[in-house]
Amino acid sequence: DVINKHREVIYAERRKILSGADLKANIMSMIQDEIQSVVTNHFSNVIADEVKQSDLSGLLEDVSTIFPLPPQFGNDGLSELSSKQITAKLNAYAVELYDQREQEIGTENMRLAERLIMLRVIDRLWMEHLTAMEHMRQGIGLRAIGQQDPLVVYKREGHTLFDSLLAGIQHDVAHSIYHVGIAKEPPRKKQAVVAGKKVGRNDPCPCG
Repeated sequence: DVINKHREVIYAERRKILSGADLKANIMSMIQDEIQSVVTNHFSNVIADEVKQSDLSGLLEDVSTIFPLPPQFGNDGLSELSSKQITAKLNAYAVELYDQREQEIGTENMRLAERLIMLRVIDRLWMEHLTAMEHMRQGIGLRAIGQQDPLVVYKREGHTLFDSLLAGIQHDVAHSIYHVGIAKEPPRKKQAVVAGKKVGRNDPCPCG
């Protein structure tokens, strides 16, 4: 039952992708959530929202793994902004860069890239999730030795693993979408088949 609930969510997402749904808003939301996560990780210990240059450099280095930043971005008065203002500025640039990339490769190609990336990431992480769930199931009976109900533990840890799956999908999609392109192969030429002499109905087979 636990696995089936996970499967319903993932398969519903796959059906949405395969049906040709517009994924741009969904992916932009993932990117912005990932930016927020990076900012929070860097500034969670900042006192009174004071941004140090070292914090800012580390932040921009991590953000650049999501999308490329221009060299002048870090010198654009960011150290004088609050973490919320920095997040807003990064989000605005992410949208601008996404639209620019869509213009470069074409709208149709961008929609195709979105579908391919989403499917590849979901399928790979889903298989890893099933493997992790199976490993947990095989060893869950040992929890009874520690006076724990194996079923309760399985549900709780299964939920934690599923949350990690969703977070992994968001992370991998956000870190992939700006770094891929569409390369179309030229159509392969069909080799001409040389027609041989027509074989009569009562003639011997030409192959001997």
